[in-house]
Amino acid sequence: MGEMPFEVARAAIEKYAAERDASGKRLLREVIPSTMGEPLLYSHFDELLELCRALGIPLNLTTNGTFPGKWGSEDAMGVLLRSCRDIKVSYLASEQFDGWKANVEKLVRVRDKLREKTGCEDADCAMDADADCAGIAKSRIATVSLQVTLHKKNLQKVPELVEWASAIGVDRIKWNKVVLLSSALQMLREMYALDDASLESLRNEFRAGVFSASNVKHEGSLFFKNCADQCAVGGKCGACPFADEVWVWPDGHEDHCPNPEKRWVGERSE
Repeated sequence: MGEMPFEVARAAIEKYAAERDASGKRLLREVIPSTMGEPLLYSHFDELLELCRALGIPLNLTTNGTFPGKWGSEDAMGVLLRSCRDIKVSYLASEQFDGWKANVEKLVRVRDKLREKTGCEDADCAMDADADCAGIAKSRIATVSLQVTLHKKNLQKVPELVEWASAIGVDRIKWNKVVLLSSALQMLREMYALDDASLESLRNEFRAGVFSASNVKHEGSLFFKNCADQCAVGGKCGACPFADEVWVWPDGHEDHCPNPEKRWVGERSE
């Protein structure tokens, strides 16, 4: 559908930023730039940052970790860390590109400098937009997370990833099972799909503390209870876990279901 015009983004953000609950509290907690492409390549990203800053709304950013153009500098990373609630760096494969680990380590170093400067050392405090950090009201420094897409080819990398993330000070790792559409080629399924036994084995290792690291939180769809029942391919959603979220498309229309099977396969079959 092409790049979203900034006017569409502004209208959607301002619309939801104006909504309040019965007590007058703003309902919009954060803005998530779409993960259908690298957000830092969006030509209006600076304007998006400025709009959200002006409204006092943090971003929740997922990036592939390339930090293109100016975003690779410490100053620009600092802007992102002060503007976001969380920055997730995606991991799919170790060979995805050169410099991925170095970029994550650099981002963590900048985060640490900012936390030291503001006196905010606690990750939970950093995620709380209303927290007082060492006397500095509403200080907010983003957490740094990894978002790992688990599949057959990278499953053996889990111990190495956890050890490295713990050593450099990553706040959190989101472990998400790879999602393959029903229309995916059998070749892709054979290369990437994980069976239930492999996933359960990994979950048991986490439960047993095999990958325990006191300074890293482990979250993600790997740990969702009855995830397949909630949002199964071709299934029915009894109680949608995403009911309080909304996806805005480049043409401005809204969608309240993130299920890729419904979005892509369902649309083609209708």
